[in-house]
Amino acid sequence: MGYSSRLALALLRLPTVPSSDSQLVAKLKRANPSLLRSWAKRQAKSVAARGGYLVTKMDDEARRYARVSHNDEVPLPPGAAETLRTDNPKLVELQAAYDSLDVAATAHTQWRQSFLKRNLSLAWFRGDNAYVWQFRQLRNAAEARMYLTLLDVESRDRLGLLKRLEEDGKFGAWTFTYGNRPPVSRDLLDSVNEISYLDAQMGLSSIDSLKILDIGAGYGRMAHRVSAALPNLEAYDCIDGVATSTFLCDYYLKYRQVPDSVRVVPLPEYETLADDYDIAVNIHSFSECSMEAIGWWLDRIAERNIDWLLIVPNTPHQLLSTELDGSMKDFAPLVRAAGYVQVDERPVFENDELRALIDLHDTFHLFRRSSAK
Repeated sequence: MGYSSRLALALLRLPTVPSSDSQLVAKLKRANPSLLRSWAKRQAKSVAARGGYLVTKMDDEARRYARVSHNDEVPLPPGAAETLRTDNPKLVELQAAYDSLDVAATAHTQWRQSFLKRNLSLAWFRGDNAYVWQFRQLRNAAEARMYLTLLDVESRDRLGLLKRLEEDGKFGAWTFTYGNRPPVSRDLLDSVNEISYLDAQMGLSSIDSLKILDIGAGYGRMAHRVSAALPNLEAYDCIDGVATSTFLCDYYLKYRQVPDSVRVVPLPEYETLADDYDIAVNIHSFSECSMEAIGWWLDRIAERNIDWLLIVPNTPHQLLSTELDGSMKDFAPLVRAAGYVQVDERPVFENDELRALIDLHDTFHLFRRSSAK
C-alpha cells in the first residue's frame, strides 16, 4: 500500500471532521500538500491514542520484528543461490510427487504455497521465517532477551552441548555473541534445550543404538544438532508433509555432512520408515496441521513400536490444531487414542521470571505408550 493510500485510509477512519477543520484541510491542500499530510498524521495518532494505541515510526531494528528477515553478513555457500530456487527441477519434481499423493498429511491448512511465498526466502531458510521465528517472537530488545534465554538453557545443559555445538550463521541465521562466548542462535538454543530436556526425562544420551523419528522435520535443525551431539545415535529419520521442507532438509543435512545414520524420507516413501524407534518428536508442527492430518500422522506412529512421543505445540498448555476455517481444535484425544499417556508437561523455559521477561511460553508435552514398561 502506497503512502497516499495509507493516508486516505487514515482519513477515512477519522471521526467526522468539524466544519472549521474542513476549512483548514481545504486551505492546507491549496497551500502545501505536505502540510496536509502532517496534519493527517497528527490527527490519526490522536484518534489511535484515544483508543489506547501508540502510533510511531519503526526503526530498522523494529522492522525485523514484524517481517521475514535474514542475516546476510555471512555469505551463502558456493552454489547455494543457484540450487535453493523454487524452480529447481528437483523441488518441482518433489512437489509434483507430494501433490499426487492422496493422504491427509498433504492437505495443508497453514503450509500452503501462498504461506510459503510470504514467509520464506528459500536460500536464507535459517533466517527469521516460517521455520524459526527469531526477531518476531523476541520483538524489541532481542539481544537482551536472547541472553536471558541463553542463561536459562545453559543452566540445564548437563551434556555441555553449548561448548561443543557450533553456530556459524549460515543460510541467514541471526546470531548473538556475548563477551567471549561463542555465537548462539535460536536454532542452537532450541536444539540444546530440547536435547537436554529429553536427556533428563528419558536418558536420551544413554540409550544404546538410539533411534529417532522426526515428524515435521523442517529444514533438519534437530537432526543436525542431535547427530553432532549424541554418539549413541543409530538412526534419525526426517519426514515432513511439505515438499519444500523435504527439499531443504535434504540439502541442509548434506551440506552439514551428517553421518549416514541420518536419513531424509520423502512423504511418498513413508512406508519405508523403520518399524521401531525409541522416540518420535514433533516440534511446532502438529499445531500447524488439521485434525485430519494429525490423526494420519498419529496412525503412522501407532503402527510402529515407539515408546516415547514429544510434542511441542504453538500454544502453551494446550494441543490445538489449525483448521482450514482458522479455528483451532483440541487434538489431545487423538494422542490418547493412538495409545499414549502424558507423563510430563513443563514450560520450555523453566524460570518463571525469565518467561515473563522474554514472553516465550512454549511447553514440552511428553507422552509414553501406555503399554510401555
